[in-house]
Order: sequence, then C-alpha cells, then structure tokens
Amino acid sequence: MCGLFGMIRSDSCAPEKATAMCVALGYLAEERGLDSAGLAMATTRPTTELTRSPVVSRRDTTAGGWRIIKGPGRFRTVWNKEYGAALNEAPAAIGHTRWATQGGTGMLANASPLQVGQLIGTHNGDVDAWRLQRAFDLPKTVGDTDTEAVFQALDSEGGVIAPTLAVLEAVVGRAALVWTDRRWPGLMMLARTAVSPLAVTVDTDGNMYWASNPGWFPRAARAAGVTLKRDGIWLMPEGTLLLVDFSSGQPTRAGMYDFTATARAKDDRLASLVAYRGFSKKDEMADRAGVAHVTLPAPRPAVTDDWRTPGPADSDDWRTPLWMTA
Repeated sequence: MCGLFGMIRSDSCAPEKATAMCVALGYLAEERGLDSAGLAMATTRPTTELTRSPVVSRRDTTAGGWRIIKGPGRFRTVWNKEYGAALNEAPAAIGHTRWATQGGTGMLANASPLQVGQLIGTHNGDVDAWRLQRAFDLPKTVGDTDTEAVFQALDSEGGVIAPTLAVLEAVVGRAALVWTDRRWPGLMMLARTAVSPLAVTVDTDGNMYWASNPGWFPRAARAAGVTLKRDGIWLMPEGTLLLVDFSSGQPTRAGMYDFTATARAKDDRLASLVAYRGFSKKDEMADRAGVAHVTLPAPRPAVTDDWRTPGPADSDDWRTPLWMTA
C-alpha cells in the first residue's frame, strides 16, 4: 500500500495555489506510507530521452528533464520549502509515499518516483512481479520492488498504446500507476488495474490533481485556498488508462482506454485494509460500485516428493463526470 498524488498545472493562473495544493496532498498521503517519499517535478530544461542507467544513490537528481527528490521517512521530512520555487515552475509533478510491501526500506532504489528506462513513475499496490518477468523476459532489476518490474514491462513496449494495454492486462494484483514517458514529452499516463483506487479532480483555475484517496482533495483545497470545480471528483474505474496532454499549458484529455484488470483472491480479501485505508464509508461504497476486475482463484500449494512447498503463485504478503474536454 502506498499513496499517490500529483498535479498538472494550468499556466493561465498564478502557480502558488497549485503548488500549495500539491504539497498539502503530499502531507495527507502520509496516511498511506511512512517508509519513504518523493516528488518528481518537470523542469524547464528540454526533455530528452534517458540514455544512462538510473541514478539510485542520490536523493536529488535530474533525469530526462525531470527533477526527482526522494528519501526515507515521511513526506514532510523529504520535502523542503526550498523546493517550492522549482515546483512553482513545474508544469507537472508526480508524488509518492511508500508503505513497503515488497523490497527493503533502506534502499533509495526502492523509493519512488522511480526512473526505469524512459519512464519516471509511481505505483500504489502489490503485484506478482514474477509473472511480468516471465511474460516479458525482463532484465534484472536495480532494486527489489514489484514497481520496478511493472515499469520495466511498460518501458519495453516503447510507449505504444496497444502493447501498453497488453502489459496492464498482464498485471496480476493491486495497482494504480502514474507515469511519464520521455519518448512522449508532455503526456501523463494514469492507469488503474485492480482494487487500488485512483481519484482525479480539477480546480476552478484549470489545474488537475490526482490522489489515492478522494477525501484528501477537499482537505488539501481548504489548506491551499483552492476552489475545486463543481463537477466534483472522478474515481477512475478499474481497467482504465487515461492519457493527459499538458504540452499546451493546459491539462487536456488525450485519450482514455479500457482493459481487463486481474486481481488475486487475497486482493479482494485485503481490500478494506489496504486499498481503502483512510476512506470514508461513502467513498469506499462509491468506488466498490465500479469494481470490474477478474479474480484468480486462490492457488493450491505445489506438491514435491518430500513436502508441500509453496511455489511463486502461492506467495501471500500479509504486511500488507468527465471533468475535461478533449
């Protein structure tokens, strides 16, 4: 379980309110993770394709036209007011707070946002990385999270829509994803597979925001002095990929696609605990009304000559209104 948040800015208004809203969402996202936190901000430098291996040993680095700041602990310990000027200039920002379900907490390589190939992104959930590694013949990961495997698979498809949807269909488990692809500068991708929620809203100035909990939006808006549009908050349905173009200085829907999302039996069992942590009952019921994933049956332990030894499929981690116009 992790917390996703972020923004795409409208350049038709003063930047300070959207910056304050984004930071307020980061503070609220601490309810979904205290192991590490980070924020990737689009810079004013020209966007370039990433040609070098990910920099995993720095808490503050620039890659492919994005500045990535991350570190262990709470968002409020990673975020520094000195970053405010950079965030004011950023046309988009991708944030994350981590509650580790896979991978250790002491490695920056496991902290998000992650740079993986041409992608910079975040993930909330828990998926079977081994399925993706088998299906897409992925290279060895730098860190040891399922997040890295998901983005390796997405990166391997070159940013093409149909193969990207095939990767999302191949994901088994809980996943909400937000990423940018340096081959397609000015585009933000938001995807929801099974269970892990992702909510979107816009304010009256045209700034767009996303978060893992829709209840964060009104609280952050009050703290930032932001007025949200009356259209309200959109809970992304399961099996949805949304493309948002911000190259013109205004967030604009560039495309929306459906795919089949797949969960495991344990994902349904743990939904109230991990997916809807912090949700009001009203928001949880509203999101559950749109559940449309396929659930794989609970696996049976593999049998060997000596003992019943669980195989990879048997692992169970117990830590565990259209508001835009085209």
